[in-house]
Amino acid sequence: MGYNLGKNSLDKPANSSIAQHQDEQNEVFKIAIIGCGAATVATLFGFIEYFHSGFIKNIKISIFEKEPTFGSGLAYQCDSEELMMNMVSSTISIFPHKESDFWEWILERGCSYSVDQIISKSGVAPEGYISRQFFGAYLRSRLQEAISALEKLGIEVDLIHCEVVNLELLGDDEFNVIDKKQKGQKFNGVILCVGNTSPQDIFNLSGKSQYINNPYPVSRFSPLIKRSDSVGIIGGQLTAADIAVVLANQGHYGPIYFFTRDLNLPLIRRQKNKFHLNYLTIENLRLLQIKNKDGISLRQILRLARKDFLKTGMRWNNIFKSAKTEYSHWIKYLLEDEYTFMLWQHCAIETDFIIAEYWHALTSSEKDLFLRKYHRLWMSKRVPLPVHTALKLHSLFQAGILRHYPFLYEINFLARNRFVAVIKPPEKSTDAHEVVCDWVINATGPSRDVDKHSDSVLISNLFKSGLITANPHGGIALDYETSLIKTRELKALKNFYAIGHLTSGTYYFISSLDMVSLRARNVAKHFFKSLNNKYRPPNSVSQSSIQEENVSQ
Repeated sequence: MGYNLGKNSLDKPANSSIAQHQDEQNEVFKIAIIGCGAATVATLFGFIEYFHSGFIKNIKISIFEKEPTFGSGLAYQCDSEELMMNMVSSTISIFPHKESDFWEWILERGCSYSVDQIISKSGVAPEGYISRQFFGAYLRSRLQEAISALEKLGIEVDLIHCEVVNLELLGDDEFNVIDKKQKGQKFNGVILCVGNTSPQDIFNLSGKSQYINNPYPVSRFSPLIKRSDSVGIIGGQLTAADIAVVLANQGHYGPIYFFTRDLNLPLIRRQKNKFHLNYLTIENLRLLQIKNKDGISLRQILRLARKDFLKTGMRWNNIFKSAKTEYSHWIKYLLEDEYTFMLWQHCAIETDFIIAEYWHALTSSEKDLFLRKYHRLWMSKRVPLPVHTALKLHSLFQAGILRHYPFLYEINFLARNRFVAVIKPPEKSTDAHEVVCDWVINATGPSRDVDKHSDSVLISNLFKSGLITANPHGGIALDYETSLIKTRELKALKNFYAIGHLTSGTYYFISSLDMVSLRARNVAKHFFKSLNNKYRPPNSVSQSSIQEENVSQ
């Protein structure tokens, strides 16, 4: 009997291989996506691009979202209409190479024509600004389109409303996804699209009455603020401006304070135009890498950047230095002179598509130097205010309601609903000034540093189990080429990816929709290649190579 079994197995190796392959095809490959905002919508469209109708594996995608709404995420949820996108409607999109998609979506819903422009029936013009919640409606619409398209390809998509609190690694490509009720489901792959982390609680005020550490959604706390209350806002960039504008819109007349550690003041978003980088290019980066095998220096990058900046009419030092004027005067100056920084902004936007490569090429010590010396300066200029928001800030300054105090030293909790901010200019370290507030709101933006003390139960548990580990330059450790997550032992786990803010230490600038969409598409591409290499029939031509050729064409 043993002889016959052995003989049969040797006589028909191909049939056995084919039979095993057919068994594998009958199984369903299950993918879990944790979170459902812009990154998830972009990922689904990436799947549509790569997981075409000829794909050889049964796939099911389950999307977990703890908030009631799927598609918009925290950034574009239903909130105040005063929270505006900082790009005009004709240049925002979920697709990295189709910036007009939102505007085309608007036109699909009807438009009217005037002498010099097209205005949609919703009242949106191509050069106008829209609310973030309006963009959220666009994302929800595109989510439904993506699900329909995937289902036509034979891929099942489930939307599951629950909070995921933990993951367990069960095998080489098997994960147990555990929800808040400790119910587990098994998946072959997981993509973390959990959105932004909360701001860092710099002054240990969490839990104090009338302290808000995470300001979104603003509508969660803004109705609780009396119009006569004094409100201290930590920060002076886009998030701080959002909060001030929302308060003004509800008739606030009490003092509003912007508290900042420095004088790094924001720019105003101007009309987007193309800019060609001549020096800060991938080609020049490759030449630097050939000469510097162990990594390049920040000085080498700055030499190239300065040359491109000079083309904009701006000297390096005029961009990356603290302002020497009051915030109110700065906003007035920007509103009156729209051209001074406009060309520089076009240049900065173009760096989005090369900045990750340059960041990756830096040595670890040079990354530390950049974060310490230039990061806050760069981000203050790179994430500008919408004109609509800047005009409202100007009005608040003129009315005497909004005031700016730089050189914030500390904030102390005096008693219930009472805080005191200590202002201490560096040149007058003994001459401290105190400002009393009824409310303090943290508007410093998502924290780059992520650890086991995260306010996300999922992220905290993943750190404790060692399934993720911190990147010393922000977010969590990833493989640069694939976005695969690395464990505590720095081993890249199969079919375990991250997109969005958690990737900030790996790719540096991940704040724009373009960058989120680009990373999402790359994750879908790598997922497809990995699956096709594993499940393609014996002696067959790789579908991934065929698809790669089609996409490149």
